[in-house]
Amino acid sequence: MKTLLKISFALLILITLFSSCHKDLDVKYLNLPDRETALKNPEDVYGIAKSGFYNWYMTQNTSLSMRMAMWVAADQGTCSWANSGMWHLSDEPRKPFNNDPSYTYAFINQNYYAECHGNLSQMNDVLQKLNEGMQIGYNGQDTKLVRANAYMIQGLTLGYLALIYDKAYIVTEYTKNPETVEASPYTEVMDSAITKLDKAIELMDRKSYKIPTDWISGNDFRARDLAKLLRNYAARFLVSLPRNKQEYNQIDWNKVLSYAEKGYDQDFNVYMDGVNWKSYFRHYTVRPGWARIDCRIINLMDPSYPSRFPSDGHNPPEADSKDRRLATDFTFNSSNNMKPERGYVHYSNYEYTRYPLEVSTQTGDAPIFLKAELDMIKAEAYLNTGNKQKAIDIINAGSRTLRGNLNPLPDNTSEEDILKAIFYERDIELIQTGFGIAFFDMRRRDYLQKGTLLHFPIPGKELNVLQLPYYTYGGVENADGVNVSNGGWDK
Repeated sequence: MKTLLKISFALLILITLFSSCHKDLDVKYLNLPDRETALKNPEDVYGIAKSGFYNWYMTQNTSLSMRMAMWVAADQGTCSWANSGMWHLSDEPRKPFNNDPSYTYAFINQNYYAECHGNLSQMNDVLQKLNEGMQIGYNGQDTKLVRANAYMIQGLTLGYLALIYDKAYIVTEYTKNPETVEASPYTEVMDSAITKLDKAIELMDRKSYKIPTDWISGNDFRARDLAKLLRNYAARFLVSLPRNKQEYNQIDWNKVLSYAEKGYDQDFNVYMDGVNWKSYFRHYTVRPGWARIDCRIINLMDPSYPSRFPSDGHNPPEADSKDRRLATDFTFNSSNNMKPERGYVHYSNYEYTRYPLEVSTQTGDAPIFLKAELDMIKAEAYLNTGNKQKAIDIINAGSRTLRGNLNPLPDNTSEEDILKAIFYERDIELIQTGFGIAFFDMRRRDYLQKGTLLHFPIPGKELNVLQLPYYTYGGVENADGVNVSNGGWDK
């Protein structure tokens, strides 16, 4: 474990060098390499806390993570280009993930894992100083703000480690001997994440103090509003954690409702300024000639449209749908410039053009957590706690009718069809919003193509340093329904 932390600290130096160029953030990043000096001054501890959301957000949206690869592996997007592992993780039939450090795109696994643990390390440092009695701001007025923020980043970071990896290291401000810590299974990592979010919510709930506007770009939150947003994330995490349908059936839906009913009932966006705040995921998945929308999605909107691109390479005719979003959110392109030798399965004639974020300048609002997602979490929770009518009412009052202009569900709709309507909205309405939504939704329904890994392994580089046995997941020959999908949406 000691060697793992050294890797994380080394990566933090790189993060420091990168982030310190962004003067608008006014973050000094003095904790490395002279950690003790940086943590000696309250102003610098405040600066580390201030950088927390930015570092977390950029970790989520960099092209150096597995986010794009997961998007195409879920058959919501499609791409034949190898960048960020997209071709390899969506190739058919599915193959094992290459976890060797020499793999060209090993960084999508290694960087994300290390940066998440690096973010945790920073927040642990902040909390340790506060626990020692350090006061932040005039008369300590910012101490609670900084503490709550540190808990928030701990919770968000641990939550995504639990969603993405089979196991991760839970190292907190209370860990006395990090070298003795062993990796914990994803369920325990998620328990820790929820505990941290609960602590942040407790400190923010019903409080009127403001979150500085430069902490979360484009947002002017009061503490109580941010507490509501963290409830959204807690609900998202609980819903997204299951690796298969069996685990999905074990979700504590009452607990989900306890968060969702008090959640942030508005769209949450982060403003991209094209300089400091960017979304590389959005940049590459809307860039002409790169990734497109998988035929599976268009087929949901127009069942007469092929769910897979024709194997002879001939373009299907333009789709037609009663769902108005086919016209407002998607653009038909009659040509493809992907590589045919990698399979026509990667082809698509549809690009996603809903959001105005400029590809070249990367400016504008980037959606992170839509009200529509919270609505569907509530509807799914009500359905699974026996309140079928409440679920129908939420669906009928939401994006299905407001943006899709589809007919409302009748009161006698079956539970199976209600669930189909929920996942339809999640598939159509939540594209390019939260990290991994499509992957997690397909995973918990046993819909990922057979052979798709259900979570990522500890990166091979970490395994080598820690002298642990090499392992990986994926490949149709390894489909066990536990670590590798044995299902498929096309069955």
